[in-house]
Amino acid sequence: ARHLYICDFHKNLIQSVRNRRKRKGSDDDGDSPVQDVDTPEVDLYQLQVNTLRRYKRHFKLQTRPGLNKAQLVEIIGCHFRTIPVNEKDTLTYFIYLVKNDKNKPDLKMDSGVH
Repeated sequence: ARHLYICDFHKNLIQSVRNRRKRKGSDDDGDSPVQDVDTPEVDLYQLQVNTLRRYKRHFKLQTRPGLNKAQLVEIIGCHFRTIPVNEKDTLTYFIYLVKNDKNKPDLKMDSGVH
């Protein structure tokens, strides 16, 4: 039988998804690079120590020398979570790259899409 109305189960399911996706301090302007409350965690332990060191060097993170992998992951994880991301622009740029069959960003041909 077809539903002529939304049943309580599906209504509650939709509301729970909406509540999880609400943004912190949302002004409903949609241009804010604020991350979702329910952001997925990135497992930095999957990266090699050399990759973690390159990340640290690239962002010029101040640390003491000779850190082990767990210490690097902790420091980089704190920094990584503070980087603002504009999801709409990032997805738009990704789709642009895929449609134009590019595997690396070509900033010379970039027409303002980031």
